[in-house]
Amino acid sequence: MEARVSRLGTPQPSLKEQQVREIRRPRPGTVGGPAHAQPLVPDRVLVLDGYSNPALACVRSLGRAGYTVFVGSHRRWPLAAWSRHCAGTCWHATETLEGFATARAWAYAHGVGIVLPLTELACQLCNAERAQWEALGMVVGCAPEPLALRAFDKAQTLRLAEACGVEIPPTRYPASLEQCRAAARAIGYPCIVKPRFTAAWNGLGFVLDPGLCYVAGEAELDQAVLTRRQGRHWPVIQRFVPGQGKGLFTVCDHGRPVAWFAHERLRDIRPSGSGSSLRRSVAVDPRLRSRAERLLEAMQWHGPAMVEFRDDGVEPPWLMEVNGRFWGSLQLSIDAGCDFPRLWVDLLAGKPVAPLGEYRAGVTVRWLWGDVKRFLYILAGPPRGYPEAYPSVARGLQELFGRQPPGTRLEVWDVRDKWPAVAEWVEGVRDVLIQAFKRR
Repeated sequence: MEARVSRLGTPQPSLKEQQVREIRRPRPGTVGGPAHAQPLVPDRVLVLDGYSNPALACVRSLGRAGYTVFVGSHRRWPLAAWSRHCAGTCWHATETLEGFATARAWAYAHGVGIVLPLTELACQLCNAERAQWEALGMVVGCAPEPLALRAFDKAQTLRLAEACGVEIPPTRYPASLEQCRAAARAIGYPCIVKPRFTAAWNGLGFVLDPGLCYVAGEAELDQAVLTRRQGRHWPVIQRFVPGQGKGLFTVCDHGRPVAWFAHERLRDIRPSGSGSSLRRSVAVDPRLRSRAERLLEAMQWHGPAMVEFRDDGVEPPWLMEVNGRFWGSLQLSIDAGCDFPRLWVDLLAGKPVAPLGEYRAGVTVRWLWGDVKRFLYILAGPPRGYPEAYPSVARGLQELFGRQPPGTRLEVWDVRDKWPAVAEWVEGVRDVLIQAFKRR
């Protein structure tokens, strides 16, 4: 009988999976294989993408809530593994189907009940072999396909938004280079060339997102488009719209938002637009909430989501994208009293979820290493074609070393859990040195 083939082109079951199925789970307290195998219980969680800030936030949140939390990563010493709430670390050599099969075997041997992918790439790898995870009794903590693609594919998201009356910038969805040229002419310059996926499968592997590109004129368009084409997926072309980036954050239960949170960005890591290095919790803007609620209900979204808008206070807010996963500034919502990781994992574990109370507005959190990265972006200068003002080096120095808003907390530093702050700088300096040598 021929093996079934997954969407990503890998035979099912894999060799690793066959090996996993041969594991005989001993009774509790006995040794089986390389680890003490235990019955699957929902209170044991494997948090993937352990190198990231959201992973650290999840590990701390879930550990304090009484979950037994493990950390998975392709890095040897991931950030979240330094937390005192980490019960063990699963290392998988690559972010591939084979690497995730290794993680699946490890999770099964350690009695994990819930696996929590935190990046789009990890979500897609889990979804590609979701049946294998579930066959071993594990709950995969991300939206399944094709639901996930409604958020991961920016073209699908924007089309859904248009269909349910949520305003988006003037946008075209070309399917060839000539259509890209026609789209840019129709929209007008400057325009934005935006890859459709953070990580797109091209038949051989994942094509990562090189970032959006600001295009000032026709002479720059072709290169911007071709370097952002992801296999058969051509980038979308959008008009640049001014305004401040604003996000709404939630966890949905099959299209129903369970809780809401909002923050304002005080500093972006990339001054041209990105995640933030300094942010403050604010009250939810009803204009944003009504639009986000309408879109998430139309998507029938299940799981965490960040709905990002651009708002100039004059025009209606423009939808930019939906991130169907936990976001980089997750720690801020927890500090303000909106514990999304616990809420989501409680839902996955089938526990009763009580409505969350009001969170605290005015809580300010700074990602210190994010400010270091911001200063490096300032030194490098604005992206070609960027149409707005760009901060000076003097301003960058003041932001990095000057006084911060009163009451500002550090994102990674925690007096009750100190080692991740050390790990962040060890890994950060290493990454900067690697990038410096690559440029030579």
